[in-house]
Amino acid sequence: MLQLLMRSSVHALVLLLTLMVGTSTSQDPAEGETPAESQENVLDQLQVKMIAGIGDKAALEKIKNRRVISVVLIPGAGIEAKHFSFISAAGEMVESLFIEGYGDFRQGIHGDLAWSHDPINGPAILSGAMEDQLRRGSRIFTPLYFMKDYTSATAAGEEMIGEVDCNIFIFNTKTDTEEKYWISKDASRVIQVSLTADSPMGKIPMQMQLTDYKQVEQIWYAHTMDIQQGTQKMQMTVQEVQHDVEPKEDELTIPAEVQELVDRKKAAIEEGEKKEEEAKEPAPEKKESNR
Repeated sequence: MLQLLMRSSVHALVLLLTLMVGTSTSQDPAEGETPAESQENVLDQLQVKMIAGIGDKAALEKIKNRRVISVVLIPGAGIEAKHFSFISAAGEMVESLFIEGYGDFRQGIHGDLAWSHDPINGPAILSGAMEDQLRRGSRIFTPLYFMKDYTSATAAGEEMIGEVDCNIFIFNTKTDTEEKYWISKDASRVIQVSLTADSPMGKIPMQMQLTDYKQVEQIWYAHTMDIQQGTQKMQMTVQEVQHDVEPKEDELTIPAEVQELVDRKKAAIEEGEKKEEEAKEPAPEKKESNR
C-alpha cells in the first residue's frame, strides 16, 4: 500500500505546483458534478483576470525558469518527504520526491520525451493521458497558455471555500477532459480544485485547497496545499521559490537509466524498420547453369 501511495503521489504532486499560479491538470466528469450554468466560453476573460491575479504579464513572460523547494507530509503513512521541481519557460521540467529509506521518485520532460524513474518501478517513458497531463504541468505560468491548452471555460456556480467567496468554472482541455476550479472573486486565484489524476495505478480522485498566498518578487504563489488523494491526506508546504536560477546538471539531463531505455526502444524500432525494408526487396534472380 505504501509503495502504491508513493508512486501515485509523485505523479499527483506535479499538478499541485502548477496550481500555485494557475490551472493545469486533467479530470473526468464525476457523478453529481454541477453542470455549467452558462455555456458561454469565458476562457479569454479568465486568462486576462488570472494573469493579473498572479502579477504583471510582461514580468511573467521575462522569467526563464523557476525552482521550487517544498516539504510534503503524509501523516497516515508517517512520511515527511522532500520535494523539488524545476520548470523552464522553454517547457523543460524535472520533479523529485525524495523519501528517506525509499529513494528518489522522479519525472520530467525533455523535448519530445516525457519520462519517470523511481526505485519501485524503474525507468519508464510516458505516453497518452499521463504524458498530456505532465506536459500541461510543465507550463511555468499556466494562464499564459490557456488558449493553447484549453478549448473553453464555462461558469458553473458560486461557493464559499472557508472565508473566500469563489466562482466555479469548468475548463475543457484539448484532450477532451474536464477540470473543475474554485477561483476567488476578489483576486482571481485558484482556491480549490477537484480532479481525477492519471497515474500508473489508474485514475486517482483528488481534491486540493490552496492557501497562504504570498508574493515572491511581485508574483503570487500559494505556499500551502492540503490534498485529499483518495482516502489519503497530504500537505505540501513551499519553503522557497527561486526565479531565473542557473540550472543544475540533473535538471537539464535525462537520467542515464531513462536514456538507456530510450536508446533500446530506438534501436528496436530501427531494427524493425530494417527488417521491413529487407522484406520488401525482391529476391535475387537465380542464374541458370550451363551443362
